[in-house]
Amino acid sequence: MAVTASSFRTTVIIAEEDVANPREQISQRCQQQVQRAQNLRSCEQYLRQSSRFTEEEEEEEEIMDQQTRGWRQAFPRCCEQLEQIQDEQCRCEGIRQVMQQQQQRGELQGREMREALLTAQSLPGLCRIAPQQCQIRTRSLF
Repeated sequence: MAVTASSFRTTVIIAEEDVANPREQISQRCQQQVQRAQNLRSCEQYLRQSSRFTEEEEEEEEIMDQQTRGWRQAFPRCCEQLEQIQDEQCRCEGIRQVMQQQQQRGELQGREMREALLTAQSLPGLCRIAPQQCQIRTRSLF
C-alpha cells in the first residue's frame, strides 16, 4: 500500500474595503430595509418630539398638548416602521442613522439629545419587538 502525500495552498484575498469598515457593510446591508420602512421618519418625529419637554413648555398647556398629540401619533407609526425591518441588527442601525441625522442637522442638543438617545436605545423594547435594547454610539453626541 503506497501513501501519496500532496499539499495544496489556498490564498484568500480580502479586499481592503471589506476589512476597513465593517459598520459600512452593515449599513449597506440594512439600507434597503430601512428605506422600505420610510427611513423611520415616524421614529425620527417621535424621538424629536418626545424629548422636547422643557419647563417653559409646561406652563404653556396648548403647546404641550400639541406636542403630546404629535409624539403619541408618531409612536405607533414608528413601531410599525420598525416592524417592517426584518433584521434586528438593521433596526438598531436604522435608529442609529436617525439619531445621527438629527445630530448633524442640529435638531437636538444637550439635554434633549440625551433624552432622545436614551429613548432611541430602548425604542424596540418600547414597541415590544426585538431587540429590547440597541447600543447606539455616535460621535460626540453631547
